[in-house]
Amino acid sequence: MSPRTSRWCHAANGAVLVAILSVAALVLHTAPDRDLQQSPIPVPATLGEPATGRNIRATVHSVAMAESVTAGNGWAGGTPGVWVVVDLSVEAVATDEGAVFGTAVLRVGDTRFSASTRPGNATVVSVRLATGIPLTGPLFFELPADVASSAEAATATLELALNSDPRVDSLLVMPVDLTDLPVQESLDVDFPEWGDR
Repeated sequence: MSPRTSRWCHAANGAVLVAILSVAALVLHTAPDRDLQQSPIPVPATLGEPATGRNIRATVHSVAMAESVTAGNGWAGGTPGVWVVVDLSVEAVATDEGAVFGTAVLRVGDTRFSASTRPGNATVVSVRLATGIPLTGPLFFELPADVASSAEAATATLELALNSDPRVDSLLVMPVDLTDLPVQESLDVDFPEWGDR
């Protein structure tokens, strides 16, 4: 092998090594970190329109605010803050095996408010879902009055998912401007029922 060929081989090997290191650096800097790999997959939702994830479909029919609520089973609850009442239809899409409506969160800024289970069977949270048969009923969120009227309340989001831990699964996300909702003195809410409204 001539010295000229040897230099050419060394230069080619060096160029290949630089190319491999460049690709490795690109992959390293563009690969998602562990938090992103484990995060939910957001699915945009809008009021009155169905939003569909991997094994959940939901349609939010209305959002209201009130100082006190009376649920369909007779449970009545007042609060020093406000109740945000969401009326929706939710169903499983692919299978109802293990399909429990586990995540119903109202996020205001960095604060998450889980749907209340105080109304018992008068809410759709934590209910086992059926495939293709929507369950229609309310979710109740109890918020402090100052949070409901804060600047962050204008960009609140309703987050819905099948499991209580929605990591690496669909998360239906609907924007809700709480500052645009009038606060009613009291609100009577229907009992959940199978079927859509």
